[in-house]
Amino acid sequence: MKILIDQATHDALLSIGDVPENLRARFDAMTPAEGGYTLTLSDDDATALAELVQWSIRTDPTTGRPTPESEPFTTLIGLIDAAQF
Repeated sequence: MKILIDQATHDALLSIGDVPENLRARFDAMTPAEGGYTLTLSDDDATALAELVQWSIRTDPTTGRPTPESEPFTTLIGLIDAAQF
């Protein structure tokens, strides 16, 4: 599957530590596209990536919503879900 991500999501992905080699290879292979980058994933990679970024999502205790730093990860999970279903 191919997912178009914005610059904020691109930057957030590159900031994650301890990324498995198969996902790191997918990050390294991202290509510029209109308005952002194209991230190409297999179904297994997409599932693994969604699980990985869930660990990076933090919520504001007063609102229960994702913090601004977490928003790119929340957006990415939505894009993966939309592409899978």
